[in-house]
Amino acid sequence: MRKLLLLLVCALLTVGQLWAQNRTIKGTVLDENGKPVEKASILAKGTKIGTSTESDGTFSLAVPANVKALIITSLNFARKEVNIEGATLINVKLEPSNSKLDEVVVVAYGTQKRKELTGSVATISGSSIQDLPVAGPDQAIQGQASGVQVSSQSGTPGGGISIRIRGVSSLSAGNQPLWVVDGVPVITNNLQTIGVGGQGLNPLSDLNPDDIQSIEILKDAAAASLYGSRANNGVVLVTTKRGANQKTKISFSSQNGIQSVWKKIQPLTGPQYIGLVREEVFNRYGNLIPNPFPNLDALVNGLFGSGNGLLIADSAKGVSTNWQDLVFRNAPIQNYELSASGGNEKTKFYFSGGYLNQQGTLIGSGYERYNLRMNLENKISNNFTIGGVIALSRSQNNRLVNDNSIYGVLSTAVLLGSNTPAYNADGSYGRDRNSSIDNPLAVAYEPTIKAITNTLNANTYGEWKIKPWLTFKSTFGVNSVNLRESRFYPTTTNSGRGTNGNGYQANTNYYTLLWNDVLTFRKKIDRAGNHELSALIGNEVQTFNYETINASATNFPGNTITQLDAGAVKSGAGSSATSNALVSFFSKADYSFKGKYLLGASFRRDGSSNFGANNRYGNFYSISGGWNISEEKFLQNNRIISNLKLRGSYGTTGNRNFGDFAALALVSPGFNINQLPGLAPRQLGNPSLSWENRKAADIGLELGLFNRVNITVDVYKNITDDLLFNLPLPLNSGFTSIASNIGQITNKGIELSVNANVVKINNFSWDFNANITWNNNRVTKLSGQPFAAGFTSWVQEGYALGSFRGYIVDKVFQSKSEISGAPFQSSLTSPGDLKFKSLTGGSAITGADQTILGNAQPLYFGGFSNIFKYKNFEFSVFAQYQVGNLIYNNTRAFAEGMNSIFGQFATTLNRWTPSNPTTDIRYPRAVFGDPNNNRRTSTRFLEDGSYLRLKTVTIAYYLPQSILRRLTISSMRFYIQGQNLATFTKYSGFDPEISTFGETTTAAGTDFLTVPQARTVSIGLNVTF
Repeated sequence: MRKLLLLLVCALLTVGQLWAQNRTIKGTVLDENGKPVEKASILAKGTKIGTSTESDGTFSLAVPANVKALIITSLNFARKEVNIEGATLINVKLEPSNSKLDEVVVVAYGTQKRKELTGSVATISGSSIQDLPVAGPDQAIQGQASGVQVSSQSGTPGGGISIRIRGVSSLSAGNQPLWVVDGVPVITNNLQTIGVGGQGLNPLSDLNPDDIQSIEILKDAAAASLYGSRANNGVVLVTTKRGANQKTKISFSSQNGIQSVWKKIQPLTGPQYIGLVREEVFNRYGNLIPNPFPNLDALVNGLFGSGNGLLIADSAKGVSTNWQDLVFRNAPIQNYELSASGGNEKTKFYFSGGYLNQQGTLIGSGYERYNLRMNLENKISNNFTIGGVIALSRSQNNRLVNDNSIYGVLSTAVLLGSNTPAYNADGSYGRDRNSSIDNPLAVAYEPTIKAITNTLNANTYGEWKIKPWLTFKSTFGVNSVNLRESRFYPTTTNSGRGTNGNGYQANTNYYTLLWNDVLTFRKKIDRAGNHELSALIGNEVQTFNYETINASATNFPGNTITQLDAGAVKSGAGSSATSNALVSFFSKADYSFKGKYLLGASFRRDGSSNFGANNRYGNFYSISGGWNISEEKFLQNNRIISNLKLRGSYGTTGNRNFGDFAALALVSPGFNINQLPGLAPRQLGNPSLSWENRKAADIGLELGLFNRVNITVDVYKNITDDLLFNLPLPLNSGFTSIASNIGQITNKGIELSVNANVVKINNFSWDFNANITWNNNRVTKLSGQPFAAGFTSWVQEGYALGSFRGYIVDKVFQSKSEISGAPFQSSLTSPGDLKFKSLTGGSAITGADQTILGNAQPLYFGGFSNIFKYKNFEFSVFAQYQVGNLIYNNTRAFAEGMNSIFGQFATTLNRWTPSNPTTDIRYPRAVFGDPNNNRRTSTRFLEDGSYLRLKTVTIAYYLPQSILRRLTISSMRFYIQGQNLATFTKYSGFDPEISTFGETTTAAGTDFLTVPQARTVSIGLNVTF
């Protein structure tokens, strides 16, 4: 018993002695401007004991007595070793490091240090896209990465966004990149069933940018080929925020702003409009005066009906309606975000909730979103970790008919004559009975068009660390979208008047399920540590499911009850469902020798239900290499060159986005004239149908200078074969088309990006970032004949996608002698009409005189930013641009056509008249019915679409630490921000950036009555507790 007591006493004394040998070091880590550095890693040198800093930069770490130094590291800062002998309290200032070599980058199915990359990967930090007044991350990345062209399809809230990575590579199988959020591919295509013009619903608007930690864009085959048949258009990897080993941090952000249109186009006044229309009528039918019509008033009444009276000479006294002023408005935007993150060594968490309300600058439009997110991770043992993500969002889009429709809100505001009053004396809407164009206020206020979207993005994973160098991870994910649409046209609208009101409702469900297993190996395979090998192997199964049901009704008892059951006539009902599946096996290996010489290879085999029996499976691969030249002895410790790396890659990717069962022969149900049901052939099968296949080559050079400037240059060439397209068939086949692989598209270009810390003096710093991309696009092979797309576009071998085809305007005819000496155009051609150029040398202008006029692809595009910091102030300017693209301004073809009773722009005051014999081909004579067809597709409406847009300007102030400590707040930032403040362009339309046909790349660059983007001024607050 004595021996047992003695041993116990000795053990207690030993433990006490061990505890006595530990000491606690406390401190604060600050950046070069004295601001706290959050999540900096603190490691006791020679041990595995460590911690990380809190949001206020503080830390506390118990270390053994024999530890003499701490090693402190943080992303974008230089590593620092601090002596702690005899110290218990330290303050550390970190210096920035412009070398991003040790930055960890998210890549396909894993992570990798940037210095080990052999592929082309662009990284956009979450902090650079936060606080922007946009709904989704796709809008936020515009101009921030070379090789990535982002443009809005429309200025309506929650509208579609087009993203092109290294050019357009498909005719009809989609050109949007694959978006992968936390390892799960998400839907990006438009699910709407209600047509509202050229607008689309954008599912990415339901992904809150404030929840994003980083975005990686995989551009070449080495980076993207591991995604196989979905990677032709590049891959965008989104990583959302995670918790950390720290005390709970609460963050709140608030942003409130006002949006307005940055441009309006002046219309004719009421009297000017009446004068123009009367001139049109006289120029066409003036020979009918004085017989049978004694004067122009009588002629106008004879043409339009005496009961109208709107076009009589004095009818517009006191009436001059500027419809644009009535349909555009100053619209509020508000965005709130609350999040909590933290954890310990075992469990880490991130919770967030947000609310966005963005009203449109066009009356009646708006987008509202609620979102919740929960990211959890738990280390259940030293070798096992489980985690999961649940993200929910609910949005409502109040929609308007517009964009590529003459019956939309902005459309009618442009095309209804300014002589029509907004309201009649009795309060009813003013209308022109001779025009099919309705009152814009009625189009905006009376219909109800809503789209409610419920989105779930979720995944759960388990990770087993079998060995320090061997890890197995299994992930199950789901992306689910439910879309409920409704539309009701009351009797107060042109669309509802004839049917006594009509309604439509649809419910659409889309969901994808994913399961993948990945085994990852990473180890130095020799004792000296010179040879390092990392590899992975995995399999993946993903299913895609879609179903929709819809119904419609007419003849409602009133305009207040809009449910379909109230309609006396059930005018239609329908439903459809489809699904497809993808089964994949993949592998990747990377080898490094002394960190200097890098080799990489990847392989993926995909099996898809989309394609024929002869091409059900496809193989995709990449090979790559890199040379870190700056690691060589002859460049080590070089004062000028801080980094120099050469890399190259070659590989293949695919595109399977062409509809389900496109390779199969299909039948569809129907009814005969006796209403007997049956089946009939609907689609011809093509068992040889295959995915599009892209061969991609890339050479890149990365150069760092003085540890302050980083320059990256990439030269690439991508060839896409087996283009998917519905090839037209002769009528005697009984079918209109067959799914086929018909051609080839080539993109080649150069990318350049520069990141520089230009000045860093005491409390002042200046950072400059810029990128520019030159891309050349060509259809290099095309089976069959060239074909038309959209209004004016033309697809032809040897030319770029988005090419325009039409007539070349030679001049404006000034005399009858000029007309008689020119090729025949029309028997009614007169002075003031346009002369079109003959390319065939024939005696008459025919369709054969049309030619390619140019294309919508820019010669180059990019963005640049300047960030200035002085003490607690920050000022940043970001601009985005594109140069050399053409836009076909189809809005002008209507609003400057001068051939009908459509409303006209004030620019038509420059038109040709005998007293104003202008030579400007944009403004020929006004003539009703346009007998010379001056409005035909031609260079008249083709314009330079180049622009420079001041995208974002921000002025921010950070509250000093001395004040924050008294308020027990970690950080507080106030800012004022402007977006789209100025646009410099020669383009005469509302907005040079938008595209009426959205995702239809064969018809890119056409602008037809499309809503412009908003100019936004907002104030905001960011607080962290």
